Amino acid sequence: MPEMPEVETIARKLRKALIGKRVAEVSLSGLPLRKPVVGTFASRLRGRTVRKIHRRGKYLILEMEPRAFWLVHLGMSGRIFCHPAPFRPAKHTQAVIRFSDATELEYRDHRRFGLLAAYEVSRLGQIPELQALGMDPLGERFSTQWLWPRLRASRAEIKSFLLDQRKIAGLGNIYVCEALYHAGLHPSRRCFTLTRDEAGRLVRAIRKVLRLALRNRGTSFSDFMDSDGEPGENQRFLRVFQREGEKCKRCRSDIQRLRQGNRSSFYCPRCQV
Repeated sequence: MPEMPEVETIARKLRKALIGKRVAEVSLSGLPLRKPVVGTFASRLRGRTVRKIHRRGKYLILEMEPRAFWLVHLGMSGRIFCHPAPFRPAKHTQAVIRFSDATELEYRDHRRFGLLAAYEVSRLGQIPELQALGMDPLGERFSTQWLWPRLRASRAEIKSFLLDQRKIAGLGNIYVCEALYHAGLHPSRRCFTLTRDEAGRLVRAIRKVLRLALRNRGTSFSDFMDSDGEPGENQRFLRVFQREGEKCKRCRSDIQRLRQGNRSSFYCPRCQV
């Protein structure tokens, strides 16, 4: 599943390609995604101009003029491609947005767990999908002072806590595994057992792995590509994720895998306690 660095990578590319362009036509496959794409989606975009593109958690947000918000979530396998001229849709193309200069934006999703929505509201806080999202881990307010009291109040495993989008928005399995490694914390540690120093290490580790992934244009194993069809390169820099049985680059112990819920956690049994 694309996480925050992958969504931000796409947002950066789309800012260069779409800002100032007007939507001329919207074509939909008619198939439902995570939720059905409602009939007002096309009419709310048609004739509007892209004024700003940014990200909130794992959501891509395109602000339109006259005032509207176009929301995209890539789900498990969603991809966005920007084509400079008309193209032939692929088998799993779910939407094509054509702009007045003939540029076309394609949303492709073979598992159809993503989301496309458009809202005619005055501010982002009125959008239901965004209302419950927690702190942005690269925002100024994400700090030890913010995180530690919330850890002390929780009896959840730290891995589960970090994946909860209501607490911290944008983290997924890849970057949680990597952050816990860099912070030296075992994924099954209970939140309330962390010291203030450990909470501080975790904040710094989360920022570190996200910034590294952004510099490397995201992590690509199978599905993720940016809007130009280019894969990310961050998979070359991962320390534990999907490295079960390989040697830890710090202590040379074997990386292990632990099943937590319906996800695999990768960790070093010596470096993470």
